[in-house]
Amino acid sequence: MSRVPPKHKQNLEGLLRLAVEHTGEDAEPAENLDNIDTQKQEFLQGALQSMSMTVDEVQYALAKLNNDSISTAEKLECLVIIRDNIDDIDAANSFVKVGGITTLLAYIRTPNRDLRPQSIYIVAEMAQNNEFCQNYFLNEKLIPVLTSTMNDTDEDLAKGSIYAVSSLVQNFPAGLKEFLRTNGVKQILACLSSNHSPVYIKAAFLIATLSSNDNSFRDLVNKQNAAQILLSKLEAKDEYDDKQEATLYALSALSVNSKWKIPSSQQKEAAVTLKQIINNKALADTCEETIQYARTVLNTISK
Repeated sequence: MSRVPPKHKQNLEGLLRLAVEHTGEDAEPAENLDNIDTQKQEFLQGALQSMSMTVDEVQYALAKLNNDSISTAEKLECLVIIRDNIDDIDAANSFVKVGGITTLLAYIRTPNRDLRPQSIYIVAEMAQNNEFCQNYFLNEKLIPVLTSTMNDTDEDLAKGSIYAVSSLVQNFPAGLKEFLRTNGVKQILACLSSNHSPVYIKAAFLIATLSSNDNSFRDLVNKQNAAQILLSKLEAKDEYDDKQEATLYALSALSVNSKWKIPSSQQKEAAVTLKQIINNKALADTCEETIQYARTVLNTISK
């Protein structure tokens, strides 16, 4: 597949920041381009050309995606091009407004396991802290689709779906409401039984984040015995472990103003494990936050 040359990634914010960095504090405003020295002219021209390249690459990729004769491998490369250029808010909004998202939504709604995950990752990055895109995807009824694939057997599809759901519900009450309406709590708790560790970790972190920011979500998750599920996954490690960190973070967030109903046998076993974590000198030197989470959880189950 012939593609346009790679570019140095830029967005408007980056361009302005770089322009300031290349301008001395004592510089006088120029009345016209003739007053800008050659080096600055070259810098600004290069930056503007880079921004133009972004538009050209995305348009090129979209044209190829709409060509039914190209291979799946070529379509995947087009999706990579779009993903590389779509994380800027202005670019994401423009992509929606010109109808570029239509093809990606079709890939997400169909069972094409080759193109679906990358398309979902693009949606996730477009929606992150972007209310315009969050509203668009909400109106497109995309949250129920993504919720249904959060615990898929395909690890990449599951991870992408959790990432996208996270982008569509965090700091966006309407998105969280839709997620809960579509049985989102049950689905995210099911992810804690995934055979794929990265899926478990992403789900635990999303539970922790939403529980920290929304009391009603925390209460709903606690009613589904999330603490028991997470405590059953807890293991003492001799060194930092991503899964241990995610588990303790989620438990710590769920413990706020909460009383758990934990079977006494599980409570005793968890207390032993938590004390091992707290007393681990290697962790204490490098993972202070992990130790603090463990103390919080131990205090909760000891009440």
